[in-house]
Amino acid sequence: MKHSVLLILLLTSYASIAAIYQWTDEQGITHFSDDESKPESATEIDVKLTPPSIASLTQSRTPEASAANPSITDIAEIAIGISIHSPVDQQTLRSNSGDITLSATLSTTLAYGLNMRLLIDGVTHSEQIDTQFNVSGVPIGTHTLQLKIIDHLGKVIASSELITVYLHRFKAN
Repeated sequence: MKHSVLLILLLTSYASIAAIYQWTDEQGITHFSDDESKPESATEIDVKLTPPSIASLTQSRTPEASAANPSITDIAEIAIGISIHSPVDQQTLRSNSGDITLSATLSTTLAYGLNMRLLIDGVTHSEQIDTQFNVSGVPIGTHTLQLKIIDHLGKVIASSELITVYLHRFKAN
């Protein structure tokens, strides 16, 4: 649809091109203009314009440029892995205030436009690009943690394994 609209705009603007005039002033400088208030010495020149091809309108860049600078649409093709480094699965954490520090490990650098999403018990807690999440106020009990890499549209690119942690209070003896 976008390409159709662009093609229609280009073809209609192509048909409405005004005459181009050329003249040389007293200092020997050649001027070009489409302005009707030109000097009498100006001559109309025949400009042959060729409308762009459909292929040039639909191809946004060369393959070399695409390889050098991956766009957000290319990001999905880049293999990336994510895992939770700490805490480990089945670990008991002790915190009276419900603090959890989660560290992620990535297989490659996080590309521009991607975020990491932390899910606690299947609910999105936060999104960021930093590999360390500091969470407060998690209630005491059993919780599942998972990380997902998402693009700017919210599409999941990669997911970590689901881990279970047990959050307990410190006890004074």
